[in-house]
Amino acid sequence: MSTSDAAGSTTSNGAASGKSVEGSNHAGDLPALDILRQGIDKCDREIIRLLNKRMKICQQIGQSKGRMLALEAKKKEIIGKTADKKDGPKQVYRPAREKLVFDKVSRINGGLPGPLTDIAVKAIYREVMSCSINLQQPTTIGYLGPTASSSHTAAVSRFGASMGYKPIESTAEILEQIKRGDISYGVVPFGNSHAGMESNTLDELAGTAMKVYAEIEIPTKYLLLSSSKSSTNTNDWHKAIKTVYGSQLLLKECRTWLQVNLPQANHVTTHSTESAYTRAKKEGPTTAAVGTQLAADVCGLSVLSEGIENRVSTSRFFVISQVCEPPSGEDKTFVMFSLRDAQGALFVALKALKEEGINLTNIESRPSGSKAWDYNFFVRMDGHEQDKNIRAALEHLKKVCSYVRVLGSYPANKHDSK
Repeated sequence: MSTSDAAGSTTSNGAASGKSVEGSNHAGDLPALDILRQGIDKCDREIIRLLNKRMKICQQIGQSKGRMLALEAKKKEIIGKTADKKDGPKQVYRPAREKLVFDKVSRINGGLPGPLTDIAVKAIYREVMSCSINLQQPTTIGYLGPTASSSHTAAVSRFGASMGYKPIESTAEILEQIKRGDISYGVVPFGNSHAGMESNTLDELAGTAMKVYAEIEIPTKYLLLSSSKSSTNTNDWHKAIKTVYGSQLLLKECRTWLQVNLPQANHVTTHSTESAYTRAKKEGPTTAAVGTQLAADVCGLSVLSEGIENRVSTSRFFVISQVCEPPSGEDKTFVMFSLRDAQGALFVALKALKEEGINLTNIESRPSGSKAWDYNFFVRMDGHEQDKNIRAALEHLKKVCSYVRVLGSYPANKHDSK
């Protein structure tokens, strides 16, 4: 009888030896490592079978959604009602549904004795969800900046590797392409825990009907990248690097580490991060660039050192769509309002929110551009625009403000307290 894949080995006469496969030395037995690998192969075949089964169900869900939408459109046509603009196109990516799936697999994993961590399970299911969404409907994500920009990194962290990605030069163009339907969603920077809100994003959102659909939060991590193949465990490259390329922002964010660890290197500012990666790759092992892990993967650069940023920070990004996400039970709402020219106007506006028991997590002001010293206020609050207290507060704001608009409601990050 051959050796069993079960715990412990089995002798040729069928009696349990009590020894692990590592200790099996019986004549004719396969080496223990080969047996373990056979077990992995068996698991892999079953995983692939189940993944394909899951994807077929996802395709059926997509087809079912399509039939439901067609039936709804037909009903509206019969009664002479045109589609409501706020309905927008079919949304295959649903942040609230994604959150439910992640919570479900986390609970399942927590009830099992296996060694998989919660982070690992969510990373695996990020790609499962990515493939599922793209099978239902091919999806393209537009992001601000060149390839491997911070917005690109944020987009991949949320949408996974199966989506199509498109670099776009400006936030205004991202909003326009969403409106035209050229891209499914857009990813733009919202702010940084040290640097504050991104003013350009706020200004562009103020002038568009597009909505904030979800929020992405990632730690800001920078690496030193090079075409050199030197190991990060050796110090040879410290002496070899003569020039470090990077955008003005990235060089500033890593200045302390660069001065301490590469005092001999010249810091050269490039017009973009993409240009920095290109020059570091082209000019060889005496040059390096400040960048991200995504840049290393996409541009074929080696990582010389990690964690070279001056201080740890967190960056937030908005996912932009044509519509808002329905309530999930744990949401954020982003609102813009303009004040009337009256004494205590801001106090009156904020009092309306306080009286409804609404917790504000951010407030920022930007020049409105309509006249001198006139400002738009942007507030981010707990709750969804369909919640009773939020609706009441918005109605009160409309009475005391010259202009009020909801920029979006979306599921809150689970750990988000600010």
